[in-house]
Amino acid sequence: MATLEIVQHPHLGGVHLFFNTLDHRSLHIHLDWELVWVLDQPLLVSCGGQEHRVEPGELVLFSPGQPHEFHKVEGSCTFLCLQLDPAAFPAAQRVYTETIFPAAHLTEDETTWLKTSLVALFRRYLQRPPFYQLDCLGRVNQILYLLLTRLPVRQVTEQEAAERERRSARLMRLVAFVQENFAHKIRLSDFARQERRSLSYLSHFAREMLGHSFQEYVATVRFHHACHLMATTNKGMLAVCMESGFSDYRYFSRMFQTHFGMTPEAYRRRPKSSQAAQPHPTLDSAERFYSPEGSLQLLDRLEQQYTEKGPREA
Repeated sequence: MATLEIVQHPHLGGVHLFFNTLDHRSLHIHLDWELVWVLDQPLLVSCGGQEHRVEPGELVLFSPGQPHEFHKVEGSCTFLCLQLDPAAFPAAQRVYTETIFPAAHLTEDETTWLKTSLVALFRRYLQRPPFYQLDCLGRVNQILYLLLTRLPVRQVTEQEAAERERRSARLMRLVAFVQENFAHKIRLSDFARQERRSLSYLSHFAREMLGHSFQEYVATVRFHHACHLMATTNKGMLAVCMESGFSDYRYFSRMFQTHFGMTPEAYRRRPKSSQAAQPHPTLDSAERFYSPEGSLQLLDRLEQQYTEKGPREA
């Protein structure tokens, strides 16, 4: 569902930092700025109706209210994520950018500084030395200043911001509607009646916001649920097909051929470690977060690549 990530270690007001190892995260929205640093495996990012392959070492940035979706390309992808609540940073309120690759607008030195700053920020965030709050907030403001002064950004009016929030809220309701009803016959016309909007309007809305038609999105949700059932149960293929909402087994099989190049039966026979499931997969995600101790171990490895530099003007 369209929710904020929940991270089980300390966080500073308005600032969330965490590592995530992910196979997939379905379409979601949140009202934070989100900066993602891909570390070890390529990550496929769907945003604005387009798909982008993000290579290890690359950064991606999402504006508040920007819908996006994550999928692994090969092995599970680990990334470092910084989320910032605009309400805690007044200068960043009602500011948006269409650019998701910040490095395209930064020099090589600025990109290096950004990465070393993220590592140093996360270490203080986890270790919490005396007055760490001041240090963390200072570093976050430097990072935001660099991004907002280098990237093409636009500050919208209150009316435009309110319209963006209304559209985001409608999309969240649409995603929740699909999550709640995908296992049965589901029609966009039912959601249209619920929203008191025309079917034509919502058909265009779904394609614009999801990057797919409504039925294509429903099929994707059903497919991920089928993968979840195959990874966590011993149910037969026909039961998985029907429980996931597919009424045609041939179409169900074609989905696996398209995504994995094999039949559902062949996918089931793969070793569990290679299936699209982490230790605690859910319908809308297959991902693993880390404890403070595990996060510090990952940070130690990162610092072997990036040495912290002293403060500088962005």
